[in-house]
Amino acid sequence: MASHTYEVALRDYSLEVGRTRVHMGPITAGTIAGALTQMGALRTAIAAITKGVVASEQWVGDNTNLSNAAPTDEEAQRETKWLVLYQGDTSLKKFQITIPTADFQGRLLPESDKADLTETSMAAFVTAFEAIARTPDSDTETVTVLEIRVAGK
Repeated sequence: MASHTYEVALRDYSLEVGRTRVHMGPITAGTIAGALTQMGALRTAIAAITKGVVASEQWVGDNTNLSNAAPTDEEAQRETKWLVLYQGDTSLKKFQITIPTADFQGRLLPESDKADLTETSMAAFVTAFEAIARTPDSDTETVTVLEIRVAGK
């Protein structure tokens, strides 16, 4: 079972915090540099598809405060979320995470609640997520994003 996680906390317009947690592989002396790079890429990709302020990040017991700022966009609400559906590449088991303060503008397929995964910022998120994420069942099983869509609380 995967025990290593990376978590990003996003602050919304009303100063509430929502969190996204991604299971990842083990961090060792030999992998820490690459893991930190992947975490930074995922944090940047999440920030690009949300309206909230990335408040903090945490991995394996390390919590780094990144900002105490509040977003200026009143539509930055933690109840507005992206629902990320993904599956293990070996087991084909399906899993999901949510990302609070979603920014839907220009990222949805026409007449749909599904994200356009070819849109630049969504594609960057998928790349960053798949690079670091592992299934909750195994810290070695890689994953593939199946779909991202609009979700509420």
